Amino acid sequence: MKEARQAVEYAAAELGFSALGVARADLPQHNTLKRWIEQGCHAGMNWMEKHLPARLNPQLVLPGVRSVIILTYEYPRRDARQKIGSVARYAQGEDYHKLLSSKLADLDETLSIYGGKQLCFSDSGPVSERFFAAQAGLGWIGRNGLLVRRRGGSFCFLSSILTTLELPVDSPMPNHCGNCRRCEEACPTGALHEGSCDARLCLSYWTIEARREEEDPPLAVKRALGKRMFGCDACQEVCPWNSLPPVCRVDPHLLMPARLARATLGELEQMGGETWQRFFAGFSMRRAGEKLLNRTVRSLRGSSRPQSRHEH
Repeated sequence: MKEARQAVEYAAAELGFSALGVARADLPQHNTLKRWIEQGCHAGMNWMEKHLPARLNPQLVLPGVRSVIILTYEYPRRDARQKIGSVARYAQGEDYHKLLSSKLADLDETLSIYGGKQLCFSDSGPVSERFFAAQAGLGWIGRNGLLVRRRGGSFCFLSSILTTLELPVDSPMPNHCGNCRRCEEACPTGALHEGSCDARLCLSYWTIEARREEEDPPLAVKRALGKRMFGCDACQEVCPWNSLPPVCRVDPHLLMPARLARATLGELEQMGGETWQRFFAGFSMRRAGEKLLNRTVRSLRGSSRPQSRHEH
């Protein structure tokens, strides 16, 4: 199926994907993810435990799957400055799920010409995308748990295509982190250790995923929040591989629009209901939900207010 691979590679490049790699679907996955969940490091992300069998066995997702195609799509490297506080680079613009889903549908159509049956995901399905990306030679898993590439670093989205076609596969590349531990040392809460991130201490988890009202951030998280409103890029900002030039131009849809960059915490605090829904419509930041995002806004507002003499 060399022709099918060449066709999908050409189509992917035309659609703006920066790289493509292929791995066998039946590659044995180690017990790392299982142990991570057993240790409770997934915090309140219960869907990861629920879908663990499927993540470890792609046959449960697409019966007859033979190959896993992994694609990278660049997102902004620069930190967009805004009044509301820090927003993770990947979430500064439009919702990447919607942006990439239409592109993946085109690739699905291309592979169907060669008789393949596909399922496509972009950080939205029970697929171990980072594992397969590393196996497909696109990079290696860094000490921050992210895929790191020699060209492009870690500032990219991963998309996956499970296909019944048997495509030519790629070989894994060595880990090039060496003795560097800058990401671990830069983590504000010490959540990183040897390629694993403990979500219970992760600022991204507490500003994006912790939607249960009974969840209360640990004191270490509250103290380290700083001006972060949505996510945390601390481990990526210090990675030497992210200091190299980007591999291609970033999609303008992923850049922060003026209406968000100009918004203030006070304005966001006053939003609710339909007003909130309209303002964040189409943004990746909408994922956090109104309650969690407003909780973070109130926290940031409180920390930015000067203390009175009676509060010292």
